[in-house]
Amino acid sequence: MPKIKLIVEYNGAGFHGWQVQPGIRTIQSEMQRVVEMILRRSVPALEASGRTDSGVHARGQVVCVQVEDPLDLDVFRRSISALLPKEVTVLSAEFVADDFDPCRHAVAKQYSYQILNRDVPAVLDFGKMWYVPWELERERLVEDAKFFLGTHDFTSFRASGCEAKTTVREILESEVVVRGDLITYRVVGTGFLKQMVRNIVGTLTDLAGGRLKQTSVLEIFDAKDRRAAGVTAPAHGLCLDWVRYD
Repeated sequence: MPKIKLIVEYNGAGFHGWQVQPGIRTIQSEMQRVVEMILRRSVPALEASGRTDSGVHARGQVVCVQVEDPLDLDVFRRSISALLPKEVTVLSAEFVADDFDPCRHAVAKQYSYQILNRDVPAVLDFGKMWYVPWELERERLVEDAKFFLGTHDFTSFRASGCEAKTTVREILESEVVVRGDLITYRVVGTGFLKQMVRNIVGTLTDLAGGRLKQTSVLEIFDAKDRRAAGVTAPAHGLCLDWVRYD
């Protein structure tokens, strides 16, 4: 059966994450409903490049749907977008191999996280960035972000309930960019643990704000204990930017 890869953009503020949950509004459940409405039949559960938590946004989530017969991709894409809630849209659609797996075949992903560091909260970008009113040492944020580059054991940055078989992950890019009051953390990795990016951001912020007993990222890595790291940054500042495949 033909398989279609969709690139999906969404504002996750009004959703309880990607994965279907009974009686709860999720991205997957809304997309499944719309696809089945268009095709007028049940389809296998939609596959994604990975789950996003409740409130997390995406510019480039990859979603696959199995169909029985070839169809007009542009009409299909526009039909899905027209029927989805206004917070979700399909940017592109293409046929892929039947055995393509958007999660297992991903070789890298980029996430970005936005922080507003000033004494008054966001208005125009409300719900898309973490408002941090206390003083942050900007230069320290930039320097500490570099310690995450490379291959490390991320036990200290793994959320409880994470079922990953290994806590070792490879980070290809990790940087903090400061533009006035807006601080953006950008990270590219071959894979991530549950809430890993949010825990990294919370730790960077706590270190730069003098709120951690540990004094360095390396100490936190060495501790291999979630309690050694900083807070979990709120979900609404996080966005899945893109997923790369060979």
